[in-house]
Amino acid sequence: MKISVVGSGPAGIYSSLELAKRGHKVILIEKEDRLGGTCVLYGCIPSKAMLNPIHLLAEMEKIGKKDIKISMEELRKLGQESSFRISKGIEYMLEDSGVEVIHGTASLRSGMLNVNNESIQTDYIVLATGTYRERIKGIIYSEDLPYLNKDFNSVILVGGDVGGIEFGWMLRKLGKEVILIDKQSTLLPYLDKDVSNAITTYFEKIGIKLYLNRTVKEMKENEVILDNGERLTADIVYMTFGRKPSISGFEEVKHDPFIIVDEYLRTSVSNIFAAGDVIGTHTAHEAMYAGKIAAMNILGYKKKFNKNGIPKVIYIHPTIAYVGKMEGNCIKYNLASLPRAVTEKETDGFLKICVKDDKIVGAQAFMKDAEEVISLISLLIRLNIKVGDIKDFVAPHPSYIEVITELLDKV
Repeated sequence: MKISVVGSGPAGIYSSLELAKRGHKVILIEKEDRLGGTCVLYGCIPSKAMLNPIHLLAEMEKIGKKDIKISMEELRKLGQESSFRISKGIEYMLEDSGVEVIHGTASLRSGMLNVNNESIQTDYIVLATGTYRERIKGIIYSEDLPYLNKDFNSVILVGGDVGGIEFGWMLRKLGKEVILIDKQSTLLPYLDKDVSNAITTYFEKIGIKLYLNRTVKEMKENEVILDNGERLTADIVYMTFGRKPSISGFEEVKHDPFIIVDEYLRTSVSNIFAAGDVIGTHTAHEAMYAGKIAAMNILGYKKKFNKNGIPKVIYIHPTIAYVGKMEGNCIKYNLASLPRAVTEKETDGFLKICVKDDKIVGAQAFMKDAEEVISLISLLIRLNIKVGDIKDFVAPHPSYIEVITELLDKV
């Protein structure tokens, strides 16, 4: 069987590898010069490389070491190096798996796949085209920061979403003057109010100037005009939201605005499946999982795309992580009495877990190692394990994972 995969982001890569390892001919089509998609080239990979040293600085501050400095130039170098290395690794991995890579723009016309104005005969197509951004001249975007060869001391961030939170925190820790504007009354209002209020208070505490409940009337290179006419100025203006699904060339596939798929990730066209941000998943790990599911269903496995219990992480310090739904009996555990947190002076954090019908249905954390704690809870949710059985779990001591067993003892 011959399958064409459009897009080399996480969904496209993992779909291609899953199909290739099962002995099928795979053609991967990518319009960019390098492989990896937004995540590897501009997003999660370079940003995490840039954020990591700031995490280390934040931990050193806890023990009184506040004289360690790192420059924006050093962070950009780390971001670019990680992006290039992982992109090159993807290239080698696909080559070793026998995946043929074609660089060009793909489109679907009357059911035929075209690349660079040439038709490709294919049995199935996986659309993993991701998202794109409509750009405003003079405005800096999240994907620009690792490559921004410009020094600045002040920045206005428009949007308090994940990008605004991560880069706002990082830039403030670098000593930049940071203004953050958001139309909501608190940061991350879709989270539990304890987490939302905590991160809002924390950002104010570290000196980020918040303009909440405000909308932007106009943006310029160094100025933002608010809905009430107030003018804010900075060295650069940075927008953190506004990505749209990349469906150009594939308008024949039903979409609104994301490509519509069923529980097996099949689109309105019977031999076309879709995965990743183009269907609205919004995280790289969901895209990887979706890419595998799409590939398996092309091969007839009838495996459903299970959205339940997929964790989300915002990589600041303390880290924000969350999973599931906050409903049922919800209880909170403050880290002030957790031995590991006391030893590392990380007692400001907390974990909140919700239990319903003797099962964990959701959890949110604002704490050190929240990523690992919530990931373990994610596994418990996805495996449908009862709270009574979880109580037989023995966590290492002292550890941050102990917060789960300590909290469940209170259920």
